[in-house]
Amino acid sequence: MVNRLRIVPLFLLLLASVTARAAEVRVELAPELTGAWLTPDSGWHGRTMLLLHGFADDMDGAGDLTKRLAEGLAARGIASLRINFRGEGDRKRTDIASTFPMRLEDTATARAFLVKQPGVDAAHLGAMGWSLGASTAIETGARHPDWFRTMVLWSSPSGDAYAGLTNSPTAQKALRNGVASETVPGWKTITTHREFYESFRGINLDQSLAKYPGALLSVRGSLDFLPQRDAELLKLAPGHPTEAVLIGGANHIFDVFQPELGHAERALKVTMEWAERTL
Repeated sequence: MVNRLRIVPLFLLLLASVTARAAEVRVELAPELTGAWLTPDSGWHGRTMLLLHGFADDMDGAGDLTKRLAEGLAARGIASLRINFRGEGDRKRTDIASTFPMRLEDTATARAFLVKQPGVDAAHLGAMGWSLGASTAIETGARHPDWFRTMVLWSSPSGDAYAGLTNSPTAQKALRNGVASETVPGWKTITTHREFYESFRGINLDQSLAKYPGALLSVRGSLDFLPQRDAELLKLAPGHPTEAVLIGGANHIFDVFQPELGHAERALKVTMEWAERTL
């Protein structure tokens, strides 16, 4: 009897694991634009999030944190689509061939895919973007103010996007010579091109955020290398509700590779709770 009691729960756990994995489908949205479509096993009423990755990363995010977010949302009855941006969405890729307009086009393609999926409620779509993914979400929300009911920004840039991206020696070299490479310690060597930086000319994220009318949550670590202007951003955003969460001691990627600090878990928790409340 003892052995049976041990075997049955194990079997149920394995079955649940298989079922959860079966709910995620790899999709090709367009040539070179791929993603992962994850729907809840039960309790889904159409609420869906579009998850946008950061610069030179992929749809699963640093330390698979975005993938974990998708799984956590599914457990709360929220579907999600996370995508690999063209020219960029491969964590092993070193030569970045994307531009900001390409990111915006890919985001539009992803949303068009979502609204065609059975069960998706187009009135209850949200977007979450991490770093450059946050910039992408903001600009998309400005250009299409009726697309997203709620938005979550992780470690978001702000202000003049071109000025913010081109203030490094690597960017200046790429602008002069057409191409430049930089080795990021602990990550990889990244090659960028003049076209990437030039594509951000005229993009002002503060002005764009002021055109987005939906709910807004900004999540940032207090040790993020980007400016902490979240209080100012909330004043610019005309929607309701708007909130900012500052995670003390966390860096740009919420110390995802140091799980014992709890920063990444905090980012996940506040994001999932926000999605439940505002979608």
